[in-house]
Amino acid sequence: MKEEILDYLYQDYINHLDFIYAINNGATIIYFSDQGIMIKFDDIYMMSIKEPFLGKHLINGLNDCKMIAIHNDCFKEIIEEKFGISQEIVAYQYGYLKDTVTLIDVPEIKIKEIGMEYCEFIKENYSTPIDEEYLIKRIKANVFIGAFDQDKIVGFAGIHDEGTIGFVEVIEEYRRRKIASMLETYMINKLLEKKELIYLQVEKDNIPSIKLHKKLGYTCSNDIITWYM
Repeated sequence: MKEEILDYLYQDYINHLDFIYAINNGATIIYFSDQGIMIKFDDIYMMSIKEPFLGKHLINGLNDCKMIAIHNDCFKEIIEEKFGISQEIVAYQYGYLKDTVTLIDVPEIKIKEIGMEYCEFIKENYSTPIDEEYLIKRIKANVFIGAFDQDKIVGFAGIHDEGTIGFVEVIEEYRRRKIASMLETYMINKLLEKKELIYLQVEKDNIPSIKLHKKLGYTCSNDIITWYM
């Protein structure tokens, strides 16, 4: 069954990178046919369905849902009414399909892995509101790197639960020096060494980030992914 599902997902690889990662890391299959797929990965439901009536049927079959990611969403009303969660992120998916990456180096800036000793710094400087329990969980998973000017941390990046590169942030006085690009290329290289899938999601109105990831060599999906939480 798993191989059949992966064969289906690989036919539209970029759009399905999130599903491929989740299934390879133990996701539960709720529904699968040639009409699409719904899975649960940790506490996240994920759905990509061709026919809206089938999508509504699957959503109505869920008893509880705190977070769901939907490809090409048309279910806003039913999700908000049934689960009391709101549309928070609308994004494109980007995959890095190359075998190598050119590391970007910034003079006097060094990259190293970071842990719980930088939790407060990450929480205070990450521009997107984040649940503290989730942040601690990700830091303890050893998925964060930091950018340092001598002993001073000036930026960071990490990996989300669902496998996407994220948490990329550089403090104000160090921006526009390519440190974000440096963090991302080092993260890409780290994942290439581990032979992991490399993908992320960028909000569709975040033009600077879209330009950055195009420049870094990512390929963009056609699907638009909507997160409710």
